[in-house]
Amino acid sequence: MRAAVLRNGAFTLDEVPDPVPGPGQVLVRTVACGICGSDLSAYRHTEDFLQASIDSGTPTFLFDQAADLVMGHELCARVVRPGPGVEGFTEGQVVVGLPWAVDSGGTVRTIGYSNEFPGGFGELMVMQAAALIAVPEHLPPPVAALTEPLAVGFGNIARSGAEKGSGAVVIGAGPIGLGAVAGLVERGVAPVVVSEPSPRRRALARRFGAHLVVDPAERDPFDAWRAAAERGQRLTVVECSGKPGMFNQVIHRAPHGCTVLLLGACMTEDTFRPVVGIYKDLTVKMCLTYPPEQYAATLDRIADGRVDAAALITGEVGFEGVADAIATLAAPDDHVKVLVRPELSGPGVRPPRSVPRD
Repeated sequence: MRAAVLRNGAFTLDEVPDPVPGPGQVLVRTVACGICGSDLSAYRHTEDFLQASIDSGTPTFLFDQAADLVMGHELCARVVRPGPGVEGFTEGQVVVGLPWAVDSGGTVRTIGYSNEFPGGFGELMVMQAAALIAVPEHLPPPVAALTEPLAVGFGNIARSGAEKGSGAVVIGAGPIGLGAVAGLVERGVAPVVVSEPSPRRRALARRFGAHLVVDPAERDPFDAWRAAAERGQRLTVVECSGKPGMFNQVIHRAPHGCTVLLLGACMTEDTFRPVVGIYKDLTVKMCLTYPPEQYAATLDRIADGRVDAAALITGEVGFEGVADAIATLAAPDDHVKVLVRPELSGPGVRPPRSVPRD
């Protein structure tokens, strides 16, 4: 199959072996795959990415960087054929799914971060049947590919404890931050204040329901929340930027007794002063896993129009354009979500096409 292969630190268009589904698995063909901030981290900070997996005892994200890697885990695909013992799937059926699969040794691997399980930067993938969900007929498959990043935001807000009557500050309005914004608004949290330097992403934060949106270069988001909040209101801070030093800034600016969710993954060593947070009696939650039912619930939100996922799609590339997309995503105001579409050819990022059902 054709794929954008990460090889020797660079993306190369090449032919690689087709994956073969094992028991409990399904072979699918990529329709669209989003490029995630985690993909940028694994590409730019490979050593730190892998060391974090080793230090945390998390084999899910381990891969051999000396071997070929086909990334991509924000997936929408069509069924090619089920593996042994799998029923309930038909050829051509459009599916999305949590990006995991079980290897021959029984270890759960993340699709796109495994040499054995190539991701959506290639034409074919093997996915675990238990992780797959059928996409409603009326929903364009490229839009369905936004389920995974938005589910990270919705899912971790679901486990945050944030509730009606409390307020929130969300730092960073990428796809995960926007999912968090929509999740907070859905739960009746108000005001929801978003801090984001990119004008394009600030506009999207308003579209996703944020009550106040600030440029941090012009106004402190905590000052904005204090001005709008009722006296004594509880606050949840959702840090989605992953920028070095941001956690320390949050600790110093957040009010006494609030809860801080870390959704943005800082890949490098960072420095913060714990005693400031201790004196403030802050609760810090470092978030990765969310309730799996929130994935299906997020697909439902997209399908019934409660969430305008299509608004996030700002560019498309073929396999030859993956390297260009990775480069342009370093400028947050250029793009929000770039989709990899296997049928496209040539380098460069192009504007998204209309999204009728493929």
